[in-house]
Amino acid sequence: MSLGGRDLSETLEEFLGLCARAIFYLGALVVLISTGLLVYTCVAIGSDTSNVGQMADAVRNVGIFQKMLVVGLVGVGIGSSYLFWGAELLGAIQIMGAAALYFAPLYLPSIIGDKQTDATKEAYSALQLGGTTIGVIGLLVVIADVAIRIQQRMKTGAKADQLKYGKGIKEEAERQNVLLGKCWQLPFCRKFVRERCPIYLSRRTCWKELVGCMCEEQVIRGAMENKPIPKDELLAANYIPHNHKLTEAQKKERCYSCIIYNEHQKHKYKIMMPATVLTFVGVWVGLHGPLVEAVTALCEKINVVVHGATLGHSGNFKPPEFFVESMLGVFMVIGLTYAMKVIEFACFKIKI
Repeated sequence: MSLGGRDLSETLEEFLGLCARAIFYLGALVVLISTGLLVYTCVAIGSDTSNVGQMADAVRNVGIFQKMLVVGLVGVGIGSSYLFWGAELLGAIQIMGAAALYFAPLYLPSIIGDKQTDATKEAYSALQLGGTTIGVIGLLVVIADVAIRIQQRMKTGAKADQLKYGKGIKEEAERQNVLLGKCWQLPFCRKFVRERCPIYLSRRTCWKELVGCMCEEQVIRGAMENKPIPKDELLAANYIPHNHKLTEAQKKERCYSCIIYNEHQKHKYKIMMPATVLTFVGVWVGLHGPLVEAVTALCEKINVVVHGATLGHSGNFKPPEFFVESMLGVFMVIGLTYAMKVIEFACFKIKI
């Protein structure tokens, strides 16, 4: 369907892009204003708590600023996720921004002074709530991005990449798809060629021999001419052609670009992904106690370093149990996410 010579989907996409930009920039403006006002509250309110009316007004204002901050961060999170979806650092930047807000009570007192009043405590709580808000959005973005990548790779493997050899080949009607099978046990291996292929008759794999039906003319020509090949595995291996005009690196590059080999890589990916998830779950369950102790020690160490660097003017941060468990969960999710990206890189980029 077209609208004024333009596809309706393109018009809708452009409209959504404009809305996302408006939400993002307005949200960023609200975040800057509300954060500035919260920090100003911490600076302007003195340690004297005798003025009850002023303190009550300050606490009430902090409640308003907190709502502005949360709404603004939601706008920034949604807008940036739409505008920059697919960017490698999108989720990481959102999580880093969340950390900057959440740990404000740790480093801000060394900059603006440590004032223990109801207003400052509420202001710091508001900043931490804002950090939690954008942190949740960042984690959801990271998880969704990885889930979509996994789904696409599980379904298409490296078909989305530009393949130099075997491009446009369709799956055979008599489809084989043995998990981690040999080249002749995977889709796209043509039955007509397979029955006359020395790789198949010798029960080897084309990526081990660096020659196959998708890249070597002699294999195709031999099948079309119906050249006889012994059925014996050892004798058939003698009929495997070897192209001496290409280097080993060039032959490997042919394999890396072959649709059959990339189907083999997709099988590796299918096995490695659940194995990685189970490994992280096993680490979480089996080493939960030591991991909690490690995160607690890390938080306390950071507090000691900051406290010493600010000559004792920073706040004394005591990590509660819920905070430690949350941080451990964040570390595990981020670690699992980037472990999955490493697996994707290994299977479909460098083709290990």
